[in-house]
Amino acid sequence: MTTPITPNPSRQPPPIPGRIAFEPLPAGSSPIAIIEALLKYPGRIIHELHHNWRAQLTGWLLLFALLGMAVYGLVVGSFSGAAQLWIAPVKLMLGTLFALLICLPSLYIFSCLAGIDARLRTVTGVLFATVALGALLLIGFAPVAWIFSQSTDSVAFMGALHLLLWAIGINFGLRLLQAMSFLLSGSRQSHHLKIWSAIFIVVCLQMTTTLRPIVGTSENFLPGEKKFFLAHWLETMKGTAPERN
Repeated sequence: MTTPITPNPSRQPPPIPGRIAFEPLPAGSSPIAIIEALLKYPGRIIHELHHNWRAQLTGWLLLFALLGMAVYGLVVGSFSGAAQLWIAPVKLMLGTLFALLICLPSLYIFSCLAGIDARLRTVTGVLFATVALGALLLIGFAPVAWIFSQSTDSVAFMGALHLLLWAIGINFGLRLLQAMSFLLSGSRQSHHLKIWSAIFIVVCLQMTTTLRPIVGTSENFLPGEKKFFLAHWLETMKGTAPERN
């Protein structure tokens, strides 16, 4: 007499990487584990910043953001070489830091208006995580940007390429703000945060003009005249800008 074989119960599929699952970070997470969580399970970062805030985690996120921009700055500086190999990374780090400090107060106010119950330290950490994620994506794009930087001498094209790659990276990063809104207020779409995101992007674009040149070269470390970023882009495309970018 044979015993009927009972089929094994089907296993639940593993969580899809990138799905926003709000759960704690594993205890004693290393910097590498934080980066992995930022890329695969960003909900863990938001959960930790809100429920188990630690200055160390916020510090790591800021460090990742600044170092990531510095690493990508090496690729930007490789277009012109020479002094731009250190000038471009420094300017991208400073520009990123200034943009964070300038836009942080308004982000906290917009978060409150959106009904998000979060402390300033939580909002600060999520902002750092937003930029850190964008910087990590830029590092992933670095080989693509380097190939073009070594095969073309068009400042306008390289500037447009870097802006496109940055826009892709920051778009993914800004999704963390919407995830924070969903976690802390239950709202999937926050018009307040969308407005703030547009303001942040404009500030970052203006910062690239304020700290010009970044892609090209100039006799001066910083420009001597004030200029709106759209006017500067138009001059660069026409080839009439006093600096190469």
